[in-house]
Amino acid sequence: MPRKDIKVHIDIHALQTVPYSNLNRDALGSPKNCLYGGKLRTRVSSQSWKRAIRLKLEEQLGEPTIRTRRIAEAVRDELQQRGWDSETARKAGRAVLVSADGAAKRSSKKEGGIMPDGGTDQSKVLFWIPNGAINDLADLCERYREEIAATDLPPEEETEQQNNKKKSANSKPPKPDIVVPSEEVDSLLRKRSASINLLGRMLAEIPEHNVDGATQFAHAFTTHESTTDFDFFTAVDDRVGNGVQEESGSTETGTGHLATAEFTSGVFYRYSSVNVTDLASNLSGKSQPTPEDTDQALSVLDTYLRAFCNAMPSGKRRTTAASTPPELVYLTVRRNPLSLAGAFEKPVTAERDGGYAETSRVRLNTYTDRLYRFLGTDELLWHGHAGLNDSPLNALGERDESLHDLITNGINQAGDHA
Repeated sequence: MPRKDIKVHIDIHALQTVPYSNLNRDALGSPKNCLYGGKLRTRVSSQSWKRAIRLKLEEQLGEPTIRTRRIAEAVRDELQQRGWDSETARKAGRAVLVSADGAAKRSSKKEGGIMPDGGTDQSKVLFWIPNGAINDLADLCERYREEIAATDLPPEEETEQQNNKKKSANSKPPKPDIVVPSEEVDSLLRKRSASINLLGRMLAEIPEHNVDGATQFAHAFTTHESTTDFDFFTAVDDRVGNGVQEESGSTETGTGHLATAEFTSGVFYRYSSVNVTDLASNLSGKSQPTPEDTDQALSVLDTYLRAFCNAMPSGKRRTTAASTPPELVYLTVRRNPLSLAGAFEKPVTAERDGGYAETSRVRLNTYTDRLYRFLGTDELLWHGHAGLNDSPLNALGERDESLHDLITNGINQAGDHA
């Protein structure tokens, strides 16, 4: 029997071929990259791929969330749909922010709070809450409608020159009254969903809102050295393209827009690890989750693993359509997480007739075999794989014909050891 004080992790590793694309770009529009093993690799940030997975996970679970600085606007819009006039509805949204700001200033040493400057209704921080919390906040405002209606809206947003003049005079705007109880607003903004419990939530201004996620998620990177391609493209002006007669008598032909875009391609190594025990604790709110709590966690985890394999970042998707499945998925149930990124510290080289996928699969299998012989397998409780290729990968455990079967078996094994 496994010791109940030892945690169980499910690790998922994937090799995924991505064609000509730009899934995740930097501030200049270039595909993100990293230097690993002295060679440049294309990279997709954990935030980018994790967001795509989160959206698919929430869609499958039917538990949408919203991550936004526009909580006040969301409450305003909900109340307007309920028949409130626009001015009072906006006051209500502002009242929610004022109450949240009060809670933030009581709980955090960080100065500045969350209230916006000037006339904007956007908070200084991103809140992440279940969609249903917006309705709950609107319900709360309904109870204090008269008090909210009696408050004043801030003046319209001032120019930078006016703001600087005020600051130089050390003048401070009047402190708004709290008309909606801060404790109740704070309680609603603390609400969680399955995805929040799984991935975690960080809000430095209100530390009590923080959730230690059960998931570790790595940046994806190509198993091989990669370069960026430059695509020179044009957009045709239809009137010009049809031969518009100029005043001079000449006929103009050509384009209405010229630009260059950057793209890349490659085989990516992807990795994530989920602490099953922590997920069960987060979902149940118990430090010692029950078997029923663990079953709930495994159900969420099943959906997460399938979303991990099916979700793609949305960067440039309409111009590249780079929606591909993983070539290989390797699943392990372990006592502690273990990344296999070291397999590709030395970049793989293409086969003689081209292609990185097969050499990447062989490299992963060889590295895993050597790693297990070096470390031992005491912490490895189960492992298995599924992929597009029939070549034997003996170091990766039992082979399943389908991704569905692999994930189902992995979840069952995690349940047996949790």
